[in-house]
Amino acid sequence: MDQVLLAAGGAWPLAWCLGVVFVAYALRGATGFGAGVVSIPLLLLALPLPVVIPLVTALGMLASFGQALHQRRHVHWIGLRRLLVPTLVGVGVGLWLFAAVDPQHLLRALALFIIGYALSGYLPRRTTAAAPRWLAPLAGTVGGFVATVFGGMAGPFYVVYLRSLALDKARFRATVSVALLGLSVLRASGYAGLGLYDERVLWLLAAAVAVVALAMFAGDRWHARLDEARFGHVVAALLALSGAALLFK
Repeated sequence: MDQVLLAAGGAWPLAWCLGVVFVAYALRGATGFGAGVVSIPLLLLALPLPVVIPLVTALGMLASFGQALHQRRHVHWIGLRRLLVPTLVGVGVGLWLFAAVDPQHLLRALALFIIGYALSGYLPRRTTAAAPRWLAPLAGTVGGFVATVFGGMAGPFYVVYLRSLALDKARFRATVSVALLGLSVLRASGYAGLGLYDERVLWLLAAAVAVVALAMFAGDRWHARLDEARFGHVVAALLALSGAALLFK
């Protein structure tokens, strides 16, 4: 326990981090995505970027594996195949940039990205149309790049593409879970190659695994009663505030 407290920076930062993880992965269990969008900016208020990014990636990989295994019969494999090569390109470019750029510059860029994404949550939604041919390459490349540089947040890009395929609720949640699992494995391998999975990250990961499992179970029970529009506005407001806090941190 002392090692976990040391890794988190104390009892209160640990409590904050575990609370954030629970909320973020309850959302993930309910919708199939969104854990990175919620957890990354809030965890960054207590932990440094080189710790948060590999930690959230590993937690996302575990969550995606359980969700994808449970829902594998609903996966839309044809849609996933169109994301594969573009995602590999995005991850490769993202790993190069992550290793080359000062973390403080990445943190500022992430804060601006979060604020922009949060404000977009209040824009009116367009009616879903058939997916143009260029949408899968764009979503895969940008999603892989953003997730690798910022530790997550590929979900919104993949969601835009997958929603255009007019999948039902079960197929959508299963397909986005498998897409995020593949992306997490690629990113985790890259971060391990950069030496980011040090003792501090591993202790925090050990502390958070049980919380993720409980949150995913709660989210799975919650998703049938989820008012997505109202909840989306609450999340957008939270993201805007956390992005502003990161910008001036």
